[in-house]
Amino acid sequence: MNSKPFSRNKLPEGIMMTHLQKSLLKVKAAAFSAIILLACAGGTACANDRVSEAENLVKALITELEQTSSQADMTDKDNRQVLNKLVDVYFDVDAITRFSVGRYWRVASDFEKSEYTRLFRLVFLNQANEQFHKLRDLEFKPTTTNTKGDKLILVGGIIHDKSGEFPDVEIFWRIVARPDKPAKIFDIEVENISMLKTQQDENTTLIRRNAGRFSALIEALQEQLKNHQPN
Repeated sequence: MNSKPFSRNKLPEGIMMTHLQKSLLKVKAAAFSAIILLACAGGTACANDRVSEAENLVKALITELEQTSSQADMTDKDNRQVLNKLVDVYFDVDAITRFSVGRYWRVASDFEKSEYTRLFRLVFLNQANEQFHKLRDLEFKPTTTNTKGDKLILVGGIIHDKSGEFPDVEIFWRIVARPDKPAKIFDIEVENISMLKTQQDENTTLIRRNAGRFSALIEALQEQLKNHQPN
């Protein structure tokens, strides 16, 4: 057998390949680690930005409500105009409307969807307007903010009644914050009860009790508006 001694200056081909592969693996590992670190850093920054945006959204809404409710010369019509504007600016109206009827939104006709959207908004504004004067005695004290998944942010706080008539209430503003769209309020959770889910349960129950007719809900809203007595 002919065997040649290893050269001091030259490694055998197999050993050279092993060293080369290890070096490449180290480079790849370092590059991969750098990418992961950058991605995590970017994700954290984006998440922090979304949290700040959600908190600022709630703060801005509360400020506008406090400023408006403190004006003694505001008429009922003035209140409704302000509320109408605030709904568009701060709330995800389309998503709220669709969610409020659950799966029945998919089976409703285009006319029924349009009519329900109009009536749902009117009823909401009426209810909000009736409670508007009570805002003078309420203040919001922020507590904590939590993220839930990639899009949902919960801005928590305490609603305090300065008059002392009602006890403090824990509240969470459920904010939808997408990277390509402005943050909007989707729901309000009071003492762990979702206001929107409660509304959905009432609406879907009414539809089911009327043989699945979406129009039954529209008729109920029309009757509610008909019987509404403005302040």
